[in-house]
Amino acid sequence: MTGFYTAFEKLLKMKFLLFLLGFLLLAKAINGMLISEIMADPLADESLNEWIELYNNESASLNISGWIIGDDNDNDTIEGGLYNKEGTIITPYSFAIITDDSTRAYNNFNVSNTAIRLYVDDSSIGNSLSNNGETVYLYDNNGILIDSKTYNLTTDGLSWAYTNNTLHKSNPTPGFENDDSITTNQLCDYAVEFILPKAIFDNSSDFSFKIRASKSTGTATNFTMRAKIEDFNGKLIREYEPFTNESIATQKTSSEFTPNLEEGKAFILDSNVTVDCNDINLNNNFDTQIITIKGKPLESKSSIKIESILDLGSDDQAEFGQVIRVRMSAYKGNTDKESISVWIEDSKGNKLSKQSKANLEAKYTNYFLTIPVQIIPNCDLEFGNDDYLIMAEGLDSDDQKEIEIEDLTESMCGNLEAEIKKSDSGNFAFELKDFNEIIDVGHEFKTKVLLDNNNDEDINIRLWSYVYRGSKPYSGEREENMEEFILKANSLQVIELGNIVEEAEQGNYKFKVLVNKNGQKTNNEVTRDILIRNNRNKTNDSGFLEEKQPNVYGETINNTISSVISPSLVYESTTEKAKNLVPTFIILLSVILNLVLIWRR
Repeated sequence: MTGFYTAFEKLLKMKFLLFLLGFLLLAKAINGMLISEIMADPLADESLNEWIELYNNESASLNISGWIIGDDNDNDTIEGGLYNKEGTIITPYSFAIITDDSTRAYNNFNVSNTAIRLYVDDSSIGNSLSNNGETVYLYDNNGILIDSKTYNLTTDGLSWAYTNNTLHKSNPTPGFENDDSITTNQLCDYAVEFILPKAIFDNSSDFSFKIRASKSTGTATNFTMRAKIEDFNGKLIREYEPFTNESIATQKTSSEFTPNLEEGKAFILDSNVTVDCNDINLNNNFDTQIITIKGKPLESKSSIKIESILDLGSDDQAEFGQVIRVRMSAYKGNTDKESISVWIEDSKGNKLSKQSKANLEAKYTNYFLTIPVQIIPNCDLEFGNDDYLIMAEGLDSDDQKEIEIEDLTESMCGNLEAEIKKSDSGNFAFELKDFNEIIDVGHEFKTKVLLDNNNDEDINIRLWSYVYRGSKPYSGEREENMEEFILKANSLQVIELGNIVEEAEQGNYKFKVLVNKNGQKTNNEVTRDILIRNNRNKTNDSGFLEEKQPNVYGETINNTISSVISPSLVYESTTEKAKNLVPTFIILLSVILNLVLIWRR
């Protein structure tokens, strides 16, 4: 009987322990850190726009430093977004966003300003979040599983949001309360198009247009339509707002617009439509048309002219190795040719530069353009100081202008190979020009980047730069100044990037320039040391001292000591030092005389 009670007591204890364990797990699930939203399938650049949202359901702050986030194939350590990898404390009932270190999510999503920014120590979260569905895991720094969420097949542009104890597809809400509505039933397809009778109009009064929005699938919802007219230099001419938050059954057409445009020019018409539902085809949400207002008969013969040469010195001379800019005017008439080439040569036709090219597409259009040309360094002294010719050719026309080139740029000949960063193929290179090694807080600084495409095909380029220390950028978001453009085949182009450091302590930092070609996953990059000076608190009257100190580059700079001078002496002039040494000298002389008198006794 005693054995029976003993076994019964053991059974009760086991059930109690299981109950207690279940209660603790339930409490942890209810009150712990939750994976609250997963964006695995952004509209573009998936690895750079993926993110995971965490929510602290505790009534106390949680420090998740060293925690692990991962998927079915890989795990990554979570780091803070502040200097020295701090910033991993999540306050009660607040959100945090996890991205990779080179994320664009904060540029492409409406992220709450109160959300804590976290990063993984990898180029992607896990093994890059799968669009076919998988499980995402969250572990604490002891390797204990805190939460996991399993999602299924994704929909482009929608996230998986955790509400009402389940995951469902939703419009993304990073750092905000999740949307309760399930958006998978709100699929739609809207389109916009210009209604034009023709593309070339005889005069300004002959030109008019309408814009039509149409719905091919989905239920009726609110939509907004916008349109604009620009010239070919990007100047805004007109803006239109035909519809704002209006509903549509099948289609809706705007009233007729009759802008009084300048004659003898071509213009670009752009329109777009945005909707409240999940549009499954974004390609037809935009329409672009090119129209021409003839006015007087348009000239069919094309022409090009070199107007001026930029970047010359006060003596109107260029140097070997320099990049100059050729400012040109061009008129494209009735020709199918599009390319204009610019280069430098001597009187015998020997070239001193590669061909720089620009493409002009629209017929019967005037263009004003600036084309960079890289003069060869002339390290082997093949060419002497002399007058040379800038040649321009294209659109069945040509022009030329003399330029005087002198002086060898010795620094380029000594460091040219070290400065140029080439891709694996060797057919693309980029080089930093006019790089600032010393910058001031609050002052914008410029960096010129020369890009050289030796391929026979155009390259889609994304170019950006930023100042950083550790994992923290100090010149805004990493891709804040990104330039996107097409680098034509066998051409050179110089792009100027601007950066500004608004707040930073004085000291040494890093400056990075990145180039992405054709959307490749791996970027080309150049990193340089940079010194930041903070002279905002400098004064001559309130007890602050400005002194000269050598920097890391061996140059002398102004270094502001931003602490109030204490009674102890910080700086003395030579005269003051001499005055202060007089008492010391008298005392020493007196001691010596006394010693002599004692010795003579």
